Amino acid sequence: MKKIKNSNNGLVQQEMKPDEIDKVRSDFMEDIFPDDESIKECGDLFALKKLTPKQIERKEKLSFEIVTRYGLKNGIWVKNLSHKQYHEALGKMRHDIATEYSCRTSLELMLADRIVASYWRAMKCDMIFNRLIDREDESFSYNQLKVNVLKEVNKGIELADRQLNTNMILLKELKQPQLNIRVKTDNAYLAQNQQVNINPTNKDENIKPN
Repeated sequence: MKKIKNSNNGLVQQEMKPDEIDKVRSDFMEDIFPDDESIKECGDLFALKKLTPKQIERKEKLSFEIVTRYGLKNGIWVKNLSHKQYHEALGKMRHDIATEYSCRTSLELMLADRIVASYWRAMKCDMIFNRLIDREDESFSYNQLKVNVLKEVNKGIELADRQLNTNMILLKELKQPQLNIRVKTDNAYLAQNQQVNINPTNKDENIKPN
């Protein structure tokens, strides 16, 4: 419903017409899903109260295609890193990271995905490593096969840790605001043993990182 002014400068409510609703929906979705006819088709199928078997099959196919096509935006790829019982946990981790660092661009979302993937792999390898070391009754048992497996699992932990640290650093640097320093002096000391000499003829200069 929308509000319009009447002749007495009051406010009255008027039902939006179907074509107006379609236009608002189209304008709103244009930047997010440009020229994606499959979304409109799928929406039309969901709007129908009764579907034929062929329409049901078509709706399911379109739904799958759309969800996977925009998997980077909706986080579906991260949720499918592991078994179904972990989908909710993985999605929550990805949501928290994307929210905390205000991830909006494709690159930022990719890094959020990689952080979750590296963290999940590291934790799974840690779990396997710890459970191989000792039994539930805290007894120990070793043979050459177990030693070899522990070595490989440990390599997986180290690799996942490196990837996790690298991706976290990249995301933090990407989200760090651009440094903009205004210098109003001939000599500016920014840190120990670092000096910036400014041309005396230009004592008001902006310094931006390359």
